[in-house]
Amino acid sequence: MSVMELAKLNASLDTGKLPEASVGYVKNGQGKTLARETIIKYTPSLAYAVVQELDASIAGKDILVEKNEDALQLKLITIETVKENRRLLPIAQQFHTVPDGRFAECHLTDVLSTHSLGRYNLELKKNVTVDSFQLTDAWRDDAGFIVTDRNVFFQGVYNVAKLLPTLLVSKQSITPYAKSDFEALADFDQTVCGFSRDAYLELLLSAKNTTILVAKSAEKSVDGYIVGNGERVSQIYAETIEIAHALLKAYIEAKKLKQLTLFAVNGVWECEPNEKRTVYRRHTRAVPSLIKWAKIYALNMGVHIV
Repeated sequence: MSVMELAKLNASLDTGKLPEASVGYVKNGQGKTLARETIIKYTPSLAYAVVQELDASIAGKDILVEKNEDALQLKLITIETVKENRRLLPIAQQFHTVPDGRFAECHLTDVLSTHSLGRYNLELKKNVTVDSFQLTDAWRDDAGFIVTDRNVFFQGVYNVAKLLPTLLVSKQSITPYAKSDFEALADFDQTVCGFSRDAYLELLLSAKNTTILVAKSAEKSVDGYIVGNGERVSQIYAETIEIAHALLKAYIEAKKLKQLTLFAVNGVWECEPNEKRTVYRRHTRAVPSLIKWAKIYALNMGVHIV
């Protein structure tokens, strides 16, 4: 069930609690949750969607739903056995309407994007992003994720013995994160993302069993940080490649790792991972331009836009 595999990797981080998040559900007649999706609005017109639950009974199937009084609670009416042939419809109707029967995640993305970003898109700026290990026609045809990202993303599993010799030598001082570092870290994070996300950072940095290391300048500003939980590295942001390598090396030494897993953009790391899996990123309108990719060495896919 590739559509929700990314979310499963980060199940301990409940982004649905964020003030900028909206959560939608598909439930059956008995009130059982069959699908759950969260959308995080990170600017007034931009959002990131994550499918977090999808019951096997409806996965990969077109379903009909009806809205309850709560617009984010959809009720399953029926599972379609024959897909609607929209090629018989007038051209305008084919391109400007959506089928009644769609995958659960398509229904949820539709209601969540409307709830979070608004119904009207007169300036054509409303944009939602989704990541998945599997590229399906449904995301494009029935949910409107028609724009391919410029970057090629992957999940890599690295052998530390192979990785360490490829890291640049650096004299950068790396220290454990302290709560007093939060403001400086949040300021640096904003230079990377292009937007403020203090609530998300508070959730991420306070998560159980999380290790955070920071790189500071002589003026005590933060020039980079790494967040991880055991072998899983969630984020590495840094002003330079030397700082990024110093952060990763310090994390490996602190956790005494033999292997690690992270999401990154192709070409960021010299070392080839032992295992590599492509992640497909799609957008409804355009590729967001506010993110500074030169500072991103690992990103938290399945949780946030970066």
